[in-house]
Amino acid sequence: MVGIGETVRESSARRRAPVANLWHGILPAVILMAGFFVVPIGYTVGLSFTGADHGGLTLSNYVTFFTNDRFTDALVRSVLLASAAVVLASVIAYPLAWFLTYAAHPRRRLLLLFLLIAPFWTSFTIRAFSWQLVLSDSGVIAFALTKVLGQPVALGFLYTMSASVFGLALFGIMLITLTIFSVMVTIDPRLLEANRDLGGSEWRGFLEIVLPLSLPGWIIGAVLTFIICVGDYAVPTLLGGGFKPVLAQLMLSTLKGTYDLPMAATFAAVLMGVVLVSAMPLALVRRQVRLQV
Repeated sequence: MVGIGETVRESSARRRAPVANLWHGILPAVILMAGFFVVPIGYTVGLSFTGADHGGLTLSNYVTFFTNDRFTDALVRSVLLASAAVVLASVIAYPLAWFLTYAAHPRRRLLLLFLLIAPFWTSFTIRAFSWQLVLSDSGVIAFALTKVLGQPVALGFLYTMSASVFGLALFGIMLITLTIFSVMVTIDPRLLEANRDLGGSEWRGFLEIVLPLSLPGWIIGAVLTFIICVGDYAVPTLLGGGFKPVLAQLMLSTLKGTYDLPMAATFAAVLMGVVLVSAMPLALVRRQVRLQV
């Protein structure tokens, strides 16, 4: 009986050992996540429920936000800009990912991937400022058109909502292309061969095989692009001109103007709520992956 008891205890200790080792491995990451994400987010959300004098809990900031047309318009504008950027980026990213996967030579594929990623080694703000120089009425494009047409050309594109969508979509093209490409390269080529053997066109193969199987990659890229774009400040300011402010711009103007920290925290909390809702499709992708496994 003593031997059996010792065996049970040893077996139990062996089962607990991997769990203990796992916690030892992830504990530093848990501490970092708590220190740099959980604590600041919790403080921001808590601050949004306080008054301007930081005394007592109140919903007045949220009442002010959702009853002020300027604030709600900025929220809707932020969501629409990010959504439009995702759509534009997706229209360009899917053909690009298809080309990288099925048409490009393996050596050229590496070069194209490098050219796709290289611009994003620079700051998001610097890239937006560079496009400001290119798209202005005295920029490179307007200068080239003036030389070709022989008369002054004013693009009238800069400082518009379209310019903001364009600037935000440039980032999304890279991100969505890479996430779609990472899924496309895992699709069994025999499926496309079977489609061709049965007389199916390339277009039909894309619609019935590649598109459904690559949707998880698109969803991941689209959600990440939306999350980044909905809270962006640089592009709507440098390319959109800030004449129709987004929520990030109102947040900064609140801090610079009245230094109303609770109200600015409310803007941030609302944006975080939008981000959480937009991230829900990722749960569908996770479920689909589990079903496939």
